[in-house]
Amino acid sequence: MKQLKLSILILFSIIFTFSCAPKATLEVPEPYKKGQQYFHKVCSNCHGSDAMGKHTQAPRLIDEEYLANNFSDADITETIMNGINKMPSQKNNVSPDEITEIIKYLRYSQKAAGLEPEEDEPEED
Repeated sequence: MKQLKLSILILFSIIFTFSCAPKATLEVPEPYKKGQQYFHKVCSNCHGSDAMGKHTQAPRLIDEEYLANNFSDADITETIMNGINKMPSQKNNVSPDEITEIIKYLRYSQKAAGLEPEEDEPEED
C-alpha cells in the first residue's frame, strides 16, 4: 500500500512538471523545431515561453545581452552544463546534442525578433 501511494505521488509529480512548462507560442521552421522542443522541456519553466522571460526571475534570452557577440555559444553551453548564480546545472537533463539544438533555436529566435549582432567595424589608421 505504501509503495502504491509513493508510485501515485511520483506519477502526479511527473505529470505536474510537464504540464506546467510554458507552451511554445511561436511557430519556427523545421530546422529549429527540435531545439524549441528541448528548450521547452528544460529551459522554459524559468526563461519563459519562447525565451522571453515574462513573469520569471530568469532573464529573457531574446535580448541583446545574449547575442553571440556578447554571450557566445560556448558561454551558453558552459552555463547550461555548470549553472551560474541561481541557475542550477542542467547537465543531467540535457545532452550535448540537445544543447546544440537549443542554441540553434535561440539564435534563430533572436534573429526572428530583429536582434542582430553588431558588425565589427574595421579600424581606421
